Amino acid sequence: MTSPVEVLQVVHPYPLIRGGGLFLIFVGLGFLLGWLIPKIWMPLAIGGFVTGLVASGLSALLPSLGPPSLMHIAALVIAIIAEMGLIYLVLTKYREADERTLILNILLVVGLHFIIMGLAHGPLIAILGVLVTLNAWIGLRFLPKVPLRALGMADGVLKIAFGLWMLLLYPALTYT
Repeated sequence: MTSPVEVLQVVHPYPLIRGGGLFLIFVGLGFLLGWLIPKIWMPLAIGGFVTGLVASGLSALLPSLGPPSLMHIAALVIAIIAEMGLIYLVLTKYREADERTLILNILLVVGLHFIIMGLAHGPLIAILGVLVTLNAWIGLRFLPKVPLRALGMADGVLKIAFGLWMLLLYPALTYT
């Protein structure tokens, strides 16, 4: 039988997963609401991002899943640097492009950075990364008639769903 002291020493393989889940929920919600109410898209997107950052930071107040490793932190830093660099390239390359092309390429980049984030937040965010990357890529390559709004809403719903899964279900199911 495991003593209570031994149980407290068990560390989750992705201790940052709940913070990542909270971030995704609020970012996804901000963007989804932005697609639903386009007149105030920018404030909703910024509000979702800021709220997500704050909520992610406040996730440290939840019961600990263990300390993040150097690899977890490095993956976060590398993913954010890669995202910033790739978004700069997209903005430079597609500055004359239509809104749909620009936004879908940015969503594609965000998806790619989620794949890298898998090293910090676990396999769910990497799967989300693949799905949102595919959503953007298919919209760019194969479904030019599908409204940008529909693809953007799908992106937001995916982020909210995976965020909820990461926050509420996955840690509880994998915490041994």
